[in-house]
Amino acid sequence: MNKSGPWKQFLCILLSFSIFIVSCGGRTANPVDRYSPGDEDKSCNALYGEMSQIDDEIVLKNKQKDDRDFWNVTFFLTGFLVIVPWFFIDPKGSQEVEIDALRARKKALMIIFNEKGCTAPAMSAVETTN
Repeated sequence: MNKSGPWKQFLCILLSFSIFIVSCGGRTANPVDRYSPGDEDKSCNALYGEMSQIDDEIVLKNKQKDDRDFWNVTFFLTGFLVIVPWFFIDPKGSQEVEIDALRARKKALMIIFNEKGCTAPAMSAVETTN
């Protein structure tokens, strides 16, 4: 009788289960829509404010992506020693999808902003001292 048979079966089952669990890791992307109803009716200041907010969100998403990439590499490398860290890898790349959607939204708002002939609002003296 071959003594390595049960261990090979167990290892195959464990590997199959691990691949299944790892593929379920991460979160689903939640991208913003490129256009929203009423975008054309927004004032120049509202458009500018939303574009500034989108810039802040892109910076935050890039930081989250960098953090995720660091932890993915860490979990991947430690997974060779103990398989458990592989369960925490986020392979879906949801931040990239969301960043691309935010950039598309900003581009759409910029088109409306330019078509209206808007200019960036002047900063007040209070804003420039902060």
